[in-house]
Amino acid sequence: MMEAGMTPKQRILAAYLRQDIDRPPVCPNLVRWIRGNYGCACEMHQLRVMEEFGFDPLIVYGAYYNNNSISSDYVYQPAAAGGYRDFPNVNVDHRIENHDDRTIHIRRFETPDGVLTDRVIWPRPDMGYGDGPNPHRDEPLVKSMDDVPALKHIYPRSRKGFTEDLRMFTKMVGERGVVEYLESSNAGAWGMESLGPDKMLTSAVEDKELLHAVLRVCQDQHIRNLKEILESGHKNFLVSWFQCGPSVGWSPDNIREFFVPLMREGVELVHSYGGTYRWFDDGKMKDLIPELVELGVDVICGLQPPPVGDCVLGDLKSQYGRKVSFMGGLDGIYDFEFGSPQKVRTAVEKLLAEIGDGRGVIISTGEGFGPETLPKCLHEWVQAVRRFGK
Repeated sequence: MMEAGMTPKQRILAAYLRQDIDRPPVCPNLVRWIRGNYGCACEMHQLRVMEEFGFDPLIVYGAYYNNNSISSDYVYQPAAAGGYRDFPNVNVDHRIENHDDRTIHIRRFETPDGVLTDRVIWPRPDMGYGDGPNPHRDEPLVKSMDDVPALKHIYPRSRKGFTEDLRMFTKMVGERGVVEYLESSNAGAWGMESLGPDKMLTSAVEDKELLHAVLRVCQDQHIRNLKEILESGHKNFLVSWFQCGPSVGWSPDNIREFFVPLMREGVELVHSYGGTYRWFDDGKMKDLIPELVELGVDVICGLQPPPVGDCVLGDLKSQYGRKVSFMGGLDGIYDFEFGSPQKVRTAVEKLLAEIGDGRGVIISTGEGFGPETLPKCLHEWVQAVRRFGK
């Protein structure tokens, strides 16, 4: 271990590169907790809260949950930031029905290549579906191959000035942390939402041509967004692939056929600009690790431990730790959200004993935890890791 005194940015990037560190960085997925306790999960609130608790700030920028992406994702979010004014040649009819516990969005897109319609039910927060419920596709946007040409028009142009905003914020953070751009228009996050939750799975068996076509459309948008941000000089990226993992229902053969080639495109693009690629899934993922190591991702994160997940961080580090870094290893549900400071201390000490010198490891939870988590649990988390570093 090195002498103490690294900045949070130095500590995080050294962990990404599997270099010597003074202690493992502690980088929680705090989005749900911050949103529930502060009312906003923007990048400024992330930085503020992480510094208040003494975490190593790993800031997620460009997130769908605060409408701060390089381009509006109307496929996922029916009320995206652009307000449908960022389409150059698409007419939109949008009816919103307001109910006590939900909103219903009925949409019609008239594009140069045809008409698309959908119906989205969006539960309100804290009314039975958690603190940040996702929109539910009651009628999918894409029903057949006939809809694919029109789908290409539903991804609007990038937001003017976005990359300059990102550059200024990254400069402001400086050595206080690392700013990662979250690109979530890809197939692994919200890109397949145009098919709806049922059809995205069944089409892998019943209509592979349709699934491949939809994936190609959203992947082209994803690569466009990545490239624009890379060309602005930004280096650090988080890309989520939670929609295409084993926990969703995809078989290993499905994942290799439909998704691994798309992952490879993104990883190779980011690396061609000298950037870092953090790969995320919050479900079972142990059997995917060899594929991800072969792809050359810089950091594999999530790593939900049993019984919720299937990843034991110490075992993964022993097997693959010379080739890739890992982030996660703690259970955000039973140790944090439903836990106590004592449970957190025990879980952290157990994890630290598993990972040895801590090189190439970022301590985090497999997924975010709810706002009910006690602040004392967060303080204990930081202190337990700092004791390890002495």
